[in-house]
Amino acid sequence: MNDGSPDGRIGFEADGETLAVSDRIEGTRLDLRTDREPELSPALPELFPLPVDRAVSFEAESVSVSEYSNVNVRRADGDFVAQLDEPSEFPRGDYCVEINGVTKVLLRVEDAEIDASGMAGSGPIELVFDRPTTVTVGARSLHTRPEATITVPDDPAALTEAVSVLGSSIREFSPERSWPTLRGYPPRIERGDELDIPSPLTVPDTGVEVVVRPTYADVYRLSTLSYYLGARMTVGDAPAIRLETGYEERLPTEGEALEQRVKELFGTWFFLDTLARTEGYVPSDRYEYEQVGAELPFYPPNLADSSMSERLMEYLEVEPKIVEPYIPSWPTVATVRPVPAAAELLPHLARAFAPVHVRATDGATSPDEPVALATSGWQDGVTSRRPNPAADLIPAWSSVLTPSTYENRLRREMADRGDVAVAFLIETEERARDVRNSLTNPEVPDGIGRWSVYAAPNSDAVSEILTDSGLDVVFCGLPTEDGVIETADGVVDVTNVSAGSDLRAPAVSVFEDGSDVTAAAAAVDRGGSAAAVFETPIEPSRLRTLIGLLAAGCPIVAAARFVSDATDSVTRFAGDPGTVAAVDRGLTAQVYSCRPLDPDTHRVHCRSFLSSEALLGREFQVVADPFDPTPSLAGTERDIGRTDPSGILRLHDLKGPVIRLSDEFYLQNDELTVEKIEASARRALTADDSIDDGETTGTDAESCFRD
Repeated sequence: MNDGSPDGRIGFEADGETLAVSDRIEGTRLDLRTDREPELSPALPELFPLPVDRAVSFEAESVSVSEYSNVNVRRADGDFVAQLDEPSEFPRGDYCVEINGVTKVLLRVEDAEIDASGMAGSGPIELVFDRPTTVTVGARSLHTRPEATITVPDDPAALTEAVSVLGSSIREFSPERSWPTLRGYPPRIERGDELDIPSPLTVPDTGVEVVVRPTYADVYRLSTLSYYLGARMTVGDAPAIRLETGYEERLPTEGEALEQRVKELFGTWFFLDTLARTEGYVPSDRYEYEQVGAELPFYPPNLADSSMSERLMEYLEVEPKIVEPYIPSWPTVATVRPVPAAAELLPHLARAFAPVHVRATDGATSPDEPVALATSGWQDGVTSRRPNPAADLIPAWSSVLTPSTYENRLRREMADRGDVAVAFLIETEERARDVRNSLTNPEVPDGIGRWSVYAAPNSDAVSEILTDSGLDVVFCGLPTEDGVIETADGVVDVTNVSAGSDLRAPAVSVFEDGSDVTAAAAAVDRGGSAAAVFETPIEPSRLRTLIGLLAAGCPIVAAARFVSDATDSVTRFAGDPGTVAAVDRGLTAQVYSCRPLDPDTHRVHCRSFLSSEALLGREFQVVADPFDPTPSLAGTERDIGRTDPSGILRLHDLKGPVIRLSDEFYLQNDELTVEKIEASARRALTADDSIDDGETTGTDAESCFRD
């Protein structure tokens, strides 16, 4: 039996004693084995405490699953009971078993006893019930890619209708949607002759309306907020947000003031949603609640079941300055021109929760002027957060954005930390030797699976490496100008390499000793996800740090910034600033900056980095004594406590974190000793006699990450 329409997100099909659960957006399948051939009947998704796309019911006495990442048992109302790490028995009751694998599957049983076994070994987990019972299975697509494409003519009024359905990817509009796994990937937008919104896509019924003037500037500035609210975007005389309570929040009409207010509202509302969810699907005792809870005029979890409009009415009573220090840094902040071509970026920017700024051009535009630029929000105060394409085509620390940036990522398999493939193209034998020595001293960074250094390569070798989609990172240290690379026997013009339908570039490319991004942009055009251009050459030791950070899952702009701090080198990019070359077990990249107060005492700040793979709304915690283990929102920086060198070594022993001592970075498998920590502290204390012993929180702590 095949239950479900061909264009549905989830499909169920029984084949003998196997129930195949297909995630049609992802193209994956999870198999459940039952003790008999299931006879499927449609079931209501509303039966489950967590959102599902489709559901079926059948009778069974046992169900097992072989491929999974974790399995949780909940009460029928969603309350967490246990994670299945060992054989367990559960008394008679109503349960919902949550299976996380290539898709999310929920099993609901009523008035049943459960005997769970198998999780201690490598075999399947088996759930045995005390008698044959009705099992209801629901599933939700992981939805990490668009499920449909909207066609829009070059008309801002028509674009408002497309933006109105971007929120169709969000599974529910309670505060739980602040979890990234419930938001899905918005549908694509492409330009065409007429408006065409595929039938699976609908405007969410949230009772919220976003009003814009019929201009691209207004539509772009309000697009990400509209997506998160699931609002219908309509045309009016002035920007506003209308609630079903009858309240209207009028917005500024001047461009930059409108951008600032939208960003302020978005950040405040999103943050308060993360507090309102703390007693929800994933209960948490959050650090940020400890800091701001007493200053709020309401208890956030009490609003969890309120309507969107009722919650926003309460949220509007909160002064943004109260929560602003605790809002995660936006991984991407976009600046676009008010032209039709920028419309195709909106779904991707919405997924990244990117604030969108608009800068108009005066007079004729340069053919080289990008449609969109982006910076990383965590650099606010380091570089302009709103570059102007008209004034400076590609300002320092800015990135050129095109739809290819995001489409290429959807076409690529992301490398896991430990499997990263790297190639180095080096101009001279001497420098190649220095790079090899640095890379292997004390040993190759743990995230790298294979690597090669090519000294004085010829044109054929350079062409082959720069078009190898099997590489995750390539570093080109050859002279490069306007996309033309000098080799040992000639030149390679990377702008003449046609991409076609195949990926013909590494995931991430790094160039040096240049200021134009032609080669970087060409790498993205050929199928790369992102590229960087350093204005000055990178010393071998810093090159090791750069590649090590990328291999550890650090976003490209953050990795480049860390490497450039001591030299004040400038870098420019092509692609989203949050792009990563690898993922580390789904975790956010973390850098622990240890600042000495004396040779034996350090204040430790932890910064976690959001990215194209780790989206806003995630939480993380530090799990090493003596540091504060209270969970925090990912994408923030915190003072997690003071410790001696032994405490820093405990952090270093964890899987994943990067340790920063002054201007030195220690990757996971780098040798770090008490003696090295004390020596670094003495050097830092000698260089800076005015170290402040005061406490810092929120964004004030960012100075720990700058020189």
